[in-house]
Amino acid sequence: MTVEQAGPATLAPGEPAQPPPGGTIPKRRRFRFGPEELFVPGVLVALVILLSVNTDVFLTRNNLLNVATSMALLAIVTFGQTYVVGAGGFDLSIGSQVALHGAVAAIVMAGTGSILAGILAGLAAGLVFGLVNGLLVITLKAHPFMITLGTLVIGKGLALIITHAESVGGLPASIAGFGLNRPLGLPWMVWLMIGCFVVAAFGLAVSPFGLRVLATGGNREAARLAGIRVDRVVVSVFVISALFAAVAGIATTARLQSAQPTVGAQLELFSVAAVVLGGSALHGGDASMARSLMGVALIAVIQNGLNLLSVGDAWQQVAIGVVFIVAMSAALLRGVSLPRRRRA
Repeated sequence: MTVEQAGPATLAPGEPAQPPPGGTIPKRRRFRFGPEELFVPGVLVALVILLSVNTDVFLTRNNLLNVATSMALLAIVTFGQTYVVGAGGFDLSIGSQVALHGAVAAIVMAGTGSILAGILAGLAAGLVFGLVNGLLVITLKAHPFMITLGTLVIGKGLALIITHAESVGGLPASIAGFGLNRPLGLPWMVWLMIGCFVVAAFGLAVSPFGLRVLATGGNREAARLAGIRVDRVVVSVFVISALFAAVAGIATTARLQSAQPTVGAQLELFSVAAVVLGGSALHGGDASMARSLMGVALIAVIQNGLNLLSVGDAWQQVAIGVVFIVAMSAALLRGVSLPRRRRA
């Protein structure tokens, strides 16, 4: 029975419907060992071999732990970005959110002496920021790129205002253990990254919500006809992205034992690059946490390798810029057309 015959009102929530011409409701893609899936792991293995041959310290335990720790912050915000990209959008505000929510947590911790109160305050700030992002997108019917570009600047300004453009210290002494302790030999930041990955991967790859996210990114009209509340999904992914940014901000504050109003700069660019390098579609409908994590690992290894090879900061910026270009052209390299703006 066709959609026209049944009518949207006769479909039960979540019941698949025949999509309109030009789009389908995507299914979760099982992992395959094809050229697309093996491209980033292959590049990563090649870099590891190259750096192992040209440096004496790359494969040492301390350096590998440094790589894992350095990628933790980017990985956590990338998990949230993956949800937004999977739904067909971008969140360019996450860099400033890391600074803002971390500052909120630090101010509350310093004022109350309670770590729990600071954590809850930082998460609450993330919840509000994500709601604002999502509601602006669905209300103004504007592209998330432009909306979150505006909230990126707003977030930076708010972080400077509430911190008076200075670092915020005076945190409870017990929070120092977050940066010093190494349960089972791994830093807390790495364990936090692993925990966030498990939660994010379950939500996208296993839960029904993850399928609704990919359906929304694949074809919004088809998703609506299938009974999916698209606007609710859009708001939800921005809230999820903001909450992951809040976790990253709070963790960074705990690790540094202070809040820095300028922390998180360029994280929004690196997170988008990591998602796309991992193989997720720029136009939405196809995303994977495992592939996003692989993209983060590739960026972290490149940065670590440049440091080990004593490449100057200026040339490192050039190299990272090349990585961004490669990431944004990855869809073309895989033979996938560039995204086109769909009507909401």
